[in-house]
Amino acid sequence: MFQRFRIACGTIVGLLILGATPVFANHVDSANVTVTCSSFSFSVAASELSPGTKYEIAYQFETSPVAGTPIVGSIPLTATASQVFDATIWGSFAPLVGTYTFTGTASLVGHNTIPIQFSPTSLTCGPQPPPKTSGKGIDTDSFDGSSMEEGNSVWFNANFSVTGIPKTGGVITFTSSKIVDAETGVPLTNSVPNAQITFSPTASCTSTTFSTMTNTWLTTVPMRGDDEIFLTGVPVPSAGLRGGTRVSWNGTFDTGGISGVTINWKWGAAVYTNFATYLNALDVKPGHTSACGQNSADHAGTPEGVNNQNRLWKQFVIGGATGSGSSNATGLWGNTNTVIPTAAVVPGSGPK
Repeated sequence: MFQRFRIACGTIVGLLILGATPVFANHVDSANVTVTCSSFSFSVAASELSPGTKYEIAYQFETSPVAGTPIVGSIPLTATASQVFDATIWGSFAPLVGTYTFTGTASLVGHNTIPIQFSPTSLTCGPQPPPKTSGKGIDTDSFDGSSMEEGNSVWFNANFSVTGIPKTGGVITFTSSKIVDAETGVPLTNSVPNAQITFSPTASCTSTTFSTMTNTWLTTVPMRGDDEIFLTGVPVPSAGLRGGTRVSWNGTFDTGGISGVTINWKWGAAVYTNFATYLNALDVKPGHTSACGQNSADHAGTPEGVNNQNRLWKQFVIGGATGSGSSNATGLWGNTNTVIPTAAVVPGSGPK
């Protein structure tokens, strides 16, 4: 889940009874969440802590009915002489639609657990307004003739460049994405992640993270942009895929009402003999030349992370799908597809 946290920690002056020997019970006293249709604040207090001792307050909560994965987090702390601790954090999530109640717990790890109190106890959220400026992107390419061995993964990844973003910044989303066999219409996967790309005047480099709660790649880009900005990606088991398949990838771009934007996007698919299922473990390169802390010449969408044996994922790429193996970690791209979002949803340029 895309969360932006601020932590405000304060201490409450405790009074020690003169001559008494303190007894430290170590417990969390209260935990409260104030929730809206797209954000929350979590406040917690603990007391009778042993000064100088390190603790951890863990929390989790979820909606009923379930909407995405639970919100889970922790707050590390070292107790001060006051023996008490309080903190508030803030976070955001994809907008809810419908009526929900909430349940959750907070724990002083190793000591006690209490239920979280929610305000309001029930929340009704209306539907989000329809996109004001959107366009349909359709891009079709063919796998090469290499056979697909079972047990491998195909890394489908897309990137784009853009013009027309105003100087004040903007947000582009890519939703309702499908990767299908172009001949039969059968989906190759049912879980293509959405994408949310924020162009920020305060960003100095491009970064990305994957929200498991909303199934969304969240990318932040400086205003100068990049010739390749990571859009979205998903690994698909090779079982059932075949060489020579003609594949179509489509989805809806939305600029949130900003007109005059032109998006040029393309995709590739590379075969890996070993690949992560936890997407944040991939450490995907979010921009070709602007990626934060990644100065290689690798293309956007390259998995720069390592496995549990400290081996780079990209060492496991082989030829197949649209890729040639070796250093081609993203697969070869077909022609670039251009989408100009307008007030009405319009088709892209279609199959190539």
